[in-house]
Amino acid sequence: MSKRKTTTLEKTAFIFLNDLRDSGVTNMFGATPYLEDKFQTNKEVARALLLAWMNVFDPEGEYDEIDDNV
Repeated sequence: MSKRKTTTLEKTAFIFLNDLRDSGVTNMFGATPYLEDKFQTNKEVARALLLAWMNVFDPEGEYDEIDDNV
């Protein structure tokens, strides 16, 4: 298993997604538009961030390193 440091965007987005999940505002499968709006990004980048977060979800928000192979 190979881990790498998260990028600043990933770490910030993952923490945002944890907070969004905790708020109960949306089902996380519908979080793409929230990412697009918050980070002023396109749908493809937002979906990639969401998928990465789903693969490495940590309720404690420990996202200094992630395993890309998950």
